[in-house]
Amino acid sequence: MNIKTFKGGYDDNFTYIIDNGKECIIIDPAVPLTQLQEYIKEHNLQLKFVVMMHSHRDHIVDLDKYKVPVYGHESTKIQITNPVKDNDEISIPNITFKVLHTPGHRFDCICLFDGKHLFTSDTLFIEGCGRVDFEGSEPELMQQTLEKIKNLPEHTIILPGHDYGSTPISTIGREKKNNPYLNKSEKYFLRFKKTL
Repeated sequence: MNIKTFKGGYDDNFTYIIDNGKECIIIDPAVPLTQLQEYIKEHNLQLKFVVMMHSHRDHIVDLDKYKVPVYGHESTKIQITNPVKDNDEISIPNITFKVLHTPGHRFDCICLFDGKHLFTSDTLFIEGCGRVDFEGSEPELMQQTLEKIKNLPEHTIILPGHDYGSTPISTIGREKKNNPYLNKSEKYFLRFKKTL
């Protein structure tokens, strides 16, 4: 499996192209489609689908311009072609990802796990996590989500949605030592719950 990282977008966003040498997918479309198309064409790849990791505007750049299926969580209000839910699998030959529904930062957040790599978008950053005080956030669920991630194998490589940490990627083991949010209580996140 090949991973190509693109950095740009609104706020040091990361977008990833994953390929098996012939076919590819785009994870977290946060940079212009033309930039991604150049890479795909240069490497003679066939784009099979795009995965929207959550529906904040900086993570759905040019989403309406794609001519391939768009995957996203079934709860999203964004127009997608292929809704997924927790524990579903999405794949191209020789590459399979398990979908993890990870609400907290936003109700429709997902992560993708292939047994070695975890693409976290804004659910988990290096030494941080996504804010839970936005409209559509579910702070009451963030601690459960982070606990789910924390229980993955320690060697799991984390590939986040923004370049906010001291390094672009990390591991579950390293984050358990260096990321204070992985040890926060539900009560901590509930402080950000909006009251009507």
